[in-house]
Amino acid sequence: MPKRKECSEGTDVERYFLNPESVSVHLYCSICQDVFCEPQRAPCGHSFCKKCILPWLRNSKTCPEDRKRVNPGELHHDFILENIIGDQMVACPYRGTGCEFVGQLQMLSSHKKSCDFNPDNLPDFLQKPSPHETECSPAHPLEDDGSVPTLGKPSLKMRLFRASESQKKLLISMFDEKEDKK
Repeated sequence: MPKRKECSEGTDVERYFLNPESVSVHLYCSICQDVFCEPQRAPCGHSFCKKCILPWLRNSKTCPEDRKRVNPGELHHDFILENIIGDQMVACPYRGTGCEFVGQLQMLSSHKKSCDFNPDNLPDFLQKPSPHETECSPAHPLEDDGSVPTLGKPSLKMRLFRASESQKKLLISMFDEKEDKK
C-alpha cells in the first residue's frame, strides 16, 4: 500500500491508504500524480495540490490541463474534494513501531498528536537513540517498497515507557539507587 507524500509545509503527515485501488482517479493531481493535498480549484474547474499549482503558476500562468489563463488569486480551496479524500481509510505512519490505528484520513492529524508511538510525544530520553541504534545497521539495507509498514514489536524503550505505573515506579527507584551509588 503506497506511502503518500506530505501534504502541507510544516507538517509531516504521511498517508498510508489502506486500499489505494479504491481511491478514485478523480482524486489525483495531474501534476504530481498523487492524491490531492490541500486541493485548489481553478476557475476552469480543474483541481491541483496547493504545493503543485502555486509553483506551476509562477512559471506558466496557465492551467496545466487546458492551458487557460489562471492567476494564483483566482484559486480557491476545494473543500468538497478535501472532504472526500478525508473519508479514505489510512494507517498510522507509526504502525511499524507498534501503533494499531486505522481510521479516516481526516482523523489522522488528531491521532498523531496523542499517538504513543509518535517520537515527538516521547520524553527526551526515549527520543535519543541508544549507541547500538546509531552504530549498527542491517547487513543488507531494507528497501522501501512503498507499502504500509507492518505492525512491529515496540522497542524496549517504548515498552518501558508504556509500562504500568507500578512498573515505572520500580524502574525509577532502580535508577535512583544506581545514581545514589555513584
